[in-house]
Amino acid sequence: MNKDYIKQWVKLMMLGCVLLMAGAGNAAAAPNGVMSASMHIVSAADESLDDKQAEIDDYVAGAGQEELSREGFTVTHTVAAGDKVEVGITPYNEEHANFLYEKFGRDQVQVVEGEQAILYGANTAEADVVAAEEAGMNLWIWIGAAVVIVAGGLVLVRRKLFSRS
Repeated sequence: MNKDYIKQWVKLMMLGCVLLMAGAGNAAAAPNGVMSASMHIVSAADESLDDKQAEIDDYVAGAGQEELSREGFTVTHTVAAGDKVEVGITPYNEEHANFLYEKFGRDQVQVVEGEQAILYGANTAEADVVAAEEAGMNLWIWIGAAVVIVAGGLVLVRRKLFSRS
């Protein structure tokens, strides 16, 4: 009876080791930014906001650049937020906001204070890459530790199973 009990434990440990390896392989193969698949239903309101944002972007990047410079402000961003297109400007004041409201209307546009984007140097990008590499190595260290622990347990069980008394 004792030997049957030990054999069952050995089988259970081996099954656990196999499942651990299979799970670790799947975890290592998964991309970092995994998102679940979902359906996005595009409504007519979304399309009209996209059209309005495209209209504003075309103006800001094209013919309106000179006009905006003469007015003394720049557009920092455009984004569809809620039921309006948010337009960030710097410096923000009511005259500049009214200029854009006259151009594009108030029903789908909201003018807010914008902030200029700050570009970081190459060192910041390199630090992100190094951190990602270290995180990947950390996973393999944990996998290796788990394998050593499971193998050690199997060796101990085997010694007890086949020990000569």
